[in-house]
Amino acid sequence: MRKVLLINYYWPPASGAGVQRWLKMSKYLHDLGVELSVITVDEDQASYPLSDSSFLAEVDKRIKVVRTKSFEPLRIYSRMMGQKKVPYSGFANVETDSIFSKLFRWIRGNFFIPDARKGWNNYALKAAKEMIDREGIDTVVTTGPPHSTHLVGLQLKRQKGVQWIADFRDPWTDIYYYDQLLHTKMAKRKDSLLESLVLTNADLILTVCPSNLKTISDKMQENEKSKVLLLPNGFDDKDFQEVVKQRFDRFTLVYTGTMAASYDFTLLFQALSKIEFDWKLIIAGSISPEVQKQIVQYGLNQNIDFRGYVKHTEVIQLIVNADLLVHVLPKGQKGTSGKLFEYLGSGTPIAHVGDVDGDSPFYIAEAEAGKSFTDADELVQYIADLKQKQISSDIRSEYSRRSRAKDFVNILDTLLLPVN
Repeated sequence: MRKVLLINYYWPPASGAGVQRWLKMSKYLHDLGVELSVITVDEDQASYPLSDSSFLAEVDKRIKVVRTKSFEPLRIYSRMMGQKKVPYSGFANVETDSIFSKLFRWIRGNFFIPDARKGWNNYALKAAKEMIDREGIDTVVTTGPPHSTHLVGLQLKRQKGVQWIADFRDPWTDIYYYDQLLHTKMAKRKDSLLESLVLTNADLILTVCPSNLKTISDKMQENEKSKVLLLPNGFDDKDFQEVVKQRFDRFTLVYTGTMAASYDFTLLFQALSKIEFDWKLIIAGSISPEVQKQIVQYGLNQNIDFRGYVKHTEVIQLIVNADLLVHVLPKGQKGTSGKLFEYLGSGTPIAHVGDVDGDSPFYIAEAEAGKSFTDADELVQYIADLKQKQISSDIRSEYSRRSRAKDFVNILDTLLLPVN
């Protein structure tokens, strides 16, 4: 068995794409010859934006999980704001124009580099060194965000000589909300230096979509570009095994995940305002005050069913039941989202709204799972056509988490370490 240590801040009972990427793959790794151990933060000391205890049942009992202490300044922010939860990615639950928000983001961007969860690093590093010695582990995977986790991998490579894989679920200094952190020039230089150290010293770098692969590769020396590899997200076919489609009482669109001010929903709302038959849009996730105002401005609030955060099992049922799934990305983002592959797994038609040159339109077209739109009237016509006929998608097995786990094992083989 090959022994691999995963260092992942986001592990059950945390929720979100950062949890699902490795949790879903991990269920298949042991049977593929990988003995996985995980170091994560103690949930009582973590600052998770979202939690979902149902994910705990999906952790393979053969995985050794060690939880450590942490120092979390975001918990202090949460108490100051009187909120139970910390800011979501892209600050979707924060009024970004408020003075307090700007002050918080300035402090976050200039005093907590690379991020506000770096207080976990010393605890994670100590636990990792102990586990490497105790278990004879030769391969370490760090996954970010938070990208401070990669600095643990950097130290382990230097101190323990392990082979190290840095997994970038999102870009580091190219993340879509980076400018919202209000860095000074000095802070940006420091952040870029840390990113460069990680990219230079990691033995392999993984990322989730072709556009992110290009973004990272462009930062590398020519002779290092080959160590940047693509390992996309996927859907877990087990999530859909016992789900039966239950149609809604009227035509229903479903959107899951973040609705932040950094996303452009104008085309979507324009199209929805032109629909002449009865419909509703279910939003399952976080929504910013700016987007809420936009919904009201377009006169759509009577058609919106805002559910807030719901458990993952409920999300699966929603996307299976829907007549149409809506996919929107932050402005300028070419990469895709983790939820897109679950959308593909549901078999429900998908409408990608916005930039048609990125990775999401490619995957949707490849799977013949829907269409991408830059024109509101075309989207209105597509919705009208869907109402008249039932359309199902042709799901391709290579999008499954099981296939992704096999891909990861193949990637491990490129490290050419002997298996214990």
